[in-house]
Amino acid sequence: MDNKTFINTLAERCERQPDEIQRLTEALASILRDRCSNMATVALPAFGNFTAVKTDEHIATDPDSGKTMLYPPAITLTFTPGAMLKKHIRNER
Repeated sequence: MDNKTFINTLAERCERQPDEIQRLTEALASILRDRCSNMATVALPAFGNFTAVKTDEHIATDPDSGKTMLYPPAITLTFTPGAMLKKHIRNER
């Protein structure tokens, strides 16, 4: 599902305008970016936790080219679903 389809589907289900849903999702992404760049966890009750994980700079072999490369440090975001979300997904199937 691409972003436009996601926004339109969510707008239909929430009975809101797609522009409003677009602003809300951009605001959520901005909050996650700001908080997780400081290595904080963002907890959304009944939904789950977004946690920042930092990987240090490291040297590794690129599997495509076979060259040894220096990879820069990076912060990645991981999501752990909450119990209510898991329960809801299991009951939907």
